[in-house]
Amino acid sequence: MTITFGTNRFNFLDPARLADSARAAERAGFGILWFPDSQLHAGDVFLNLVTALGATERVRAGTLIVNPVTRHPSVIAASIAAVDARAPGRVLLGISQGDTAVWQVGLTPARLAAMERATRTIRALLAGAGVDLGWSAPSRLDQPRPVPVIVACGGPRTLRMAGREADGVVMRVGADPELLRWAYGELCAGARAAGRDPSSLFVALHFHTVITNDAALARARGRVMAAGYYEVNPRLWRVLGREWPCAPIEEILKTVRPDFHHAADMELAARAVAEIPDEISRRFCLMGAAGEVRGQLDRLLAAAPWARHVVLQPNLPGREFIAACAADIIPHFS
Repeated sequence: MTITFGTNRFNFLDPARLADSARAAERAGFGILWFPDSQLHAGDVFLNLVTALGATERVRAGTLIVNPVTRHPSVIAASIAAVDARAPGRVLLGISQGDTAVWQVGLTPARLAAMERATRTIRALLAGAGVDLGWSAPSRLDQPRPVPVIVACGGPRTLRMAGREADGVVMRVGADPELLRWAYGELCAGARAAGRDPSSLFVALHFHTVITNDAALARARGRVMAAGYYEVNPRLWRVLGREWPCAPIEEILKTVRPDFHHAADMELAARAVAEIPDEISRRFCLMGAAGEVRGQLDRLLAAAPWARHVVLQPNLPGREFIAACAADIIPHFS
C-alpha cells in the first residue's frame, strides 16, 4: 500500500507566508497539510484551510484538530462543508477532545460520550441527514458535503469509538511498534463490534519529529516529546512497562507552559526531564538526522502495514524540515 505524508505547523498569522509554506510542502511531496485549531495562537483554522487550498493545486488539507468544546458540532460541520465547497474533495476534518485550545481558556476537554455524539452528529449533517439537536424538527445542513471525519486519539476507549463511528483515525500513540499494534487492535475491536470492516477506515500515524544533525539538540527535544505523551496519556508508558523517572509532572508543569508538546521554552522543558533516557525518547518520537528518522520510519511502517498516511509534526519547523523530508524521507517511501 502506498504511504502518503502530511505535516503541520505552518506560518498561520501571515497569509502570504502561510501560502508560501503550503506551496513548499506540496512541492516537497506532502499529500495532506494539517492545521490546528488553537484560537489564541493560530488564527482561524477554516480560514487557514481556505488560504492553503487556494495557494496549492493538488494537496489536500485538514484540521488537526478541532474540538466539540470551543465549537458546537453543527458549527464544525457547516464550516468544513463551506471549505469543501471551495475545494471539492480536497478537505478532511480531524476532530478530538481538545487540548491547548481548551485548557488555555479555562474549559475541560470533551468526555468520550460527548466526542461520540459530536462525531456522529457531524457525519450525519455532512451526509445530509436530519439530526435531533433540540429544535422542533430535525436540523439539517442546507449544503452538505462528503467530508471524511477523522478522530485523532491515543486512548483505548476513544480508539474503539473511532472504529465504531468515524471515517478513520489519526493515531497519536508515539513511535514504538508495540504501541502502534496495540492502538490498531483497539480500533479494529471497535469497528468489528459495530459490524464495520477495519480495512475500510483511513488510518494515519502521527509522529512528533525532530530532524536535526545536532545530536544533543535531538536528544533534548526528544525527551520533551516523550514527556508530552506521559502528560496527556500515561497509559502509553505503562503499555511499554516504563516508569516516569522525573519529578512529579504536576510540579514540572508549573514552569513548563502551556504543556510539553507546545512548550514556549523547549530548553527549560528539556532540563526539567533530563532523566528520560534516549531509548525512551525514541519510542515516542522520531529524532535525529534525516537518515536516522527514515530508518525509524522503515521499522515502524513494517510493523503497521495497515497504515495509509503518516503525519510528521515538526518540533523544529521551517524550510530545513521541509527540505529534509523532500530529499531524504518522502521519496524513500514512494
